[in-house]
Amino acid sequence: MYTEPSIELKSDFYCRYGSAALRLYFERTGLPCVILDAGKEKLAFALGCGVRAYGRECGDILRIINAGSNECDVTFAPYGLGAQILYKEDIAGVSGLRETTEYTILKLLCDMRRIRRPDSGGLAELCDIYGSRGWCAHERDGEAAQLPLPLMHYNVILVRAGRSGRTRKNNGYARFAEGERDRIEYAALALRACRLEQFFEAINESEKAIERLMSPSSEAVAAVRGAMETDGVVAARICGMGVICLTEKDRTDSAIHSIATRYAASTGSRPGIFVVK
Repeated sequence: MYTEPSIELKSDFYCRYGSAALRLYFERTGLPCVILDAGKEKLAFALGCGVRAYGRECGDILRIINAGSNECDVTFAPYGLGAQILYKEDIAGVSGLRETTEYTILKLLCDMRRIRRPDSGGLAELCDIYGSRGWCAHERDGEAAQLPLPLMHYNVILVRAGRSGRTRKNNGYARFAEGERDRIEYAALALRACRLEQFFEAINESEKAIERLMSPSSEAVAAVRGAMETDGVVAARICGMGVICLTEKDRTDSAIHSIATRYAASTGSRPGIFVVK
């Protein structure tokens, strides 16, 4: 899904910076999606959308341009450590985007040997290293491991509607986190055995706990209800960026239409829906 957007971004790079014989570098990073979260323990994976960036070495000036907004950041980089960079964010304004953008640019600068690769931490790095290309990252007490995530017959869609990704840590959070740790262990065992039905079950049980203990917004609840009443949707949960839904691949188009229709009937407004994996 990156081929055409990356070609367009490459053409845009040459339009802005001109052609040159120097090597052109490319990096991309998927947005991190935390599907189960108990604070110090979580399951997360990289989405298929995120940030793409091209760059090449250039003198003593570091120039970084956002292709979407045309915002430009220019700094002095002595000793010939400058670079020209152009990046594009696939979906604007979602949770984790700034961190993903910064991490992508750092990777690009490392490729060009402008900086040493830092131990930056954060969800973007966790999912990029442990939770991409068919894997899910399992982080516990600062230690990370890879689990198989065989979603080849499923799509992941993001529903953004009002304050759909926001929850409040209230008095029920301690109870939620305690139960979430059990759900994470259950889901991790399911992924190790490639038992997706149990993985989906853990996600749906987590969503029920969110609604019961975490005071989610009415928009979020409406999006989840619309998803779970739709044929082909196997799991749905409120996350930081919105509502994440897993759908059977051959029913994704009809699921998107159904979720949008049900949400509009419930709230009077239309949600933004994106296929993100």
